Amino acid sequence: MKTAIHLFLFVFLFLALNLSAQQSYNCTLSGKVSDKDSKVPLPGVTVIVSDKTFTDAVSTDASGDFKFSNLKPGRVNIKCTMIGFEEVTVSEVLLTTGKQTIINVSIQEKVNEMKEVVIKSERSKYRARNEFAAVSSQSFSVEETKRYAATLNDPARMAQSFAGVVSSNDESNQIVVRGNSPRGMLWRLEGLEMPNPNHFASSEGATGGGVSMLSANMLSNTDFYSGAFPAEFGNALSGVFDLHFRKGNSNKHEFAAQVGILGLEAAAEGPFSKKYKGSFLINYRYSTLDVLGKLGITFGQSQTPKYQDLAFNINLPSGRKSVLSLFGLGGMSSLGNKAVRDSTKWKETTDKQVEELKQRMGMVGITNTTYFDEKSSLYTVVSLNASQNKYFLDTLNNNYSNQNLVTESFTYITARAATTFNRKIDVKNTIRTGIIFSYLNYDLLNKEAAAGFSDPQTKVQSKGATYLLQGFYQWKHRLNNQVNIISGLHFTYSFINKKFYIEPRASIEYRFKENQTLALGVGLHNRLDAISTYTTAISTTNPFERNRNHYLDMSRSFHSVLGYNINFLKNFRVKAELYFQYLFSVPVGYGANDYLSTINQNDGFVSVPLKNTGRGMNYGLELTFEKLFSQNYYFLFTASVFDSKYRTDNGRWFNTAYNTRYVFNLLGGKEFVIGKKKINRITTNAKILWRGGLRQSTVDLAASKAAGYTVFDQTHPFSEKLPDYVRVDLGLGYRKNQKKWNWQVGVEIQNVINRLNVAARIYNPKTQAVEYKKNIGIIPILFFKVEF
Repeated sequence: MKTAIHLFLFVFLFLALNLSAQQSYNCTLSGKVSDKDSKVPLPGVTVIVSDKTFTDAVSTDASGDFKFSNLKPGRVNIKCTMIGFEEVTVSEVLLTTGKQTIINVSIQEKVNEMKEVVIKSERSKYRARNEFAAVSSQSFSVEETKRYAATLNDPARMAQSFAGVVSSNDESNQIVVRGNSPRGMLWRLEGLEMPNPNHFASSEGATGGGVSMLSANMLSNTDFYSGAFPAEFGNALSGVFDLHFRKGNSNKHEFAAQVGILGLEAAAEGPFSKKYKGSFLINYRYSTLDVLGKLGITFGQSQTPKYQDLAFNINLPSGRKSVLSLFGLGGMSSLGNKAVRDSTKWKETTDKQVEELKQRMGMVGITNTTYFDEKSSLYTVVSLNASQNKYFLDTLNNNYSNQNLVTESFTYITARAATTFNRKIDVKNTIRTGIIFSYLNYDLLNKEAAAGFSDPQTKVQSKGATYLLQGFYQWKHRLNNQVNIISGLHFTYSFINKKFYIEPRASIEYRFKENQTLALGVGLHNRLDAISTYTTAISTTNPFERNRNHYLDMSRSFHSVLGYNINFLKNFRVKAELYFQYLFSVPVGYGANDYLSTINQNDGFVSVPLKNTGRGMNYGLELTFEKLFSQNYYFLFTASVFDSKYRTDNGRWFNTAYNTRYVFNLLGGKEFVIGKKKINRITTNAKILWRGGLRQSTVDLAASKAAGYTVFDQTHPFSEKLPDYVRVDLGLGYRKNQKKWNWQVGVEIQNVINRLNVAARIYNPKTQAVEYKKNIGIIPILFFKVEF
């Protein structure tokens, strides 16, 4: 492995230092400018593009579109100005050959002309594009997702660099936000909740997986929320990913191909005709490891990880008043282990086990945006989703016959529809209201063997359908150019337990100086747990107890956030947020299962009776110090100090599984412009992560020896804190611009110091001792990409 890395670095440096430009190079920059509040495209906006050597300007057309041609590869700044609107600047936009750069900008109307306020995009860069979000929001671009070390073009891994966000383990991109379970995460695509968009999802209720299905070729800017969400977001407790596919190039056809450890990938986009602004965008990826496996390159007893995914977005505008789009995302994956069919070589329990995980997911939808006038629009989206996960775990007996230990299967077919009306009443007032309807069809099965190797017992077996109805109303009032007041209400009716929930939300934002902002946000939030939690039939003769979970409430949480932000020296900022969350109506076990709370579950079926008597509490302080990308470098430092506790049915408080107490991230990167024409670039990026260890219950050694497997002492749950987690990641890349195309080569090295961080403490029946289970070590990810 080290020899391969050294060879790659040698070839990389040779290409970077010896290849230079010998031709003329032309790049194209285009985009659209819209009113930030009404969402309606704006004609007549002056758009200025510049770098150190030139300046050019155009005006947006009747559809709000602009276009620059014959630009030199490199980075430029874009400024949008219009009488009566605040000026917006987008800095350090990268232009390359073979790929048209598309930038969409929103500008906001001034409340009055008494005091000029200039707002640059650096201000909007660190917060969501959603104008109803005042706190705990972050927007990041595709370029940033590619730039940060070891993010692997994955939005979830990108978010792990933000304050208050922690990875649950190395093998998955599931994230813990402010001490909350990953089960509380909401993924949205084009305005609707979507199935888990990750390959190799572990079990029921999982919100992450080993590899993301979301390609950077498809995504527009991503909004991430970590608390006190705007009223339009429901069914979420911990965080929200709000994703949108970008539109394909409507001016010319473009193609991309990539070869790397993570997959073989191809993308195509372009217009349907020269006279029509409609466009298509499609991306397909296939597992490189599966290709190698078919060529005879195997990976020991492990089955070759197989996965493939397909995504598309078709944009069909009909004049300036309406835009229709069709979109879709789907993926398949499988993974597992083969048993060693020689008992003399069985050193661990896993050596004699057969394990297989299969997953399928698909989502297709249609959206329509109608602009009634210059102040009103209606957005409607309908989707059909399907997901299926199957998991099998067998063990070999002394006769090498298979004995089933676990069988899991969960299939969901979901139809969703939503419509949102947005109205800019006047320069001071904007309202947004909408309704969301979901139909959920499910087929669930969970069978597990009891102690020893007895036949598996059916713990969950349910099949049926239910509905979820949501609605919201939001109002934003701008007292002046400095003060925004946002109020809203989200309501939910759950048909599975026939209960209605009202969630008020409110926030205020005060820009008391041109470069300083103070904000406060509060709100109630609910989350429907995995359907299996409610449909579990408890093994008992008491009919009420048997269906007790059917009547469970949704988990609820009160969020409050106080935030402060200061921008200085043009490209520097400091952000601090103090937060408090109080969770209530949390499903918890009782009696012999008193230690159990859904707060501590990553994923998996629940097959014990629960009550809504649980509580939880998260509070902490987050700090972000950032130098935005400029002058060819950037850095980001984030720190979070927090406490996360939960209360059981008997009133005792304990640490949650995710109470690591602290997490620190330090990231940075530098670009080097090289070549005779100064249009090619070497990129270097690094990240250092240090956090407290996750928690688990102490292993009961005596009970484990008697049972032959790990048994935990649940009298004091999650009392043991694992050792601190430390990881260093590196990224290195080179981009070469040819006349009409460009190519890139790079390597991402996760855990470059090869530190084997502790994942858990488990009982080893071979040694009859408690041992550390380690996370994975160094992982180099190489890729080569061409765009033309």
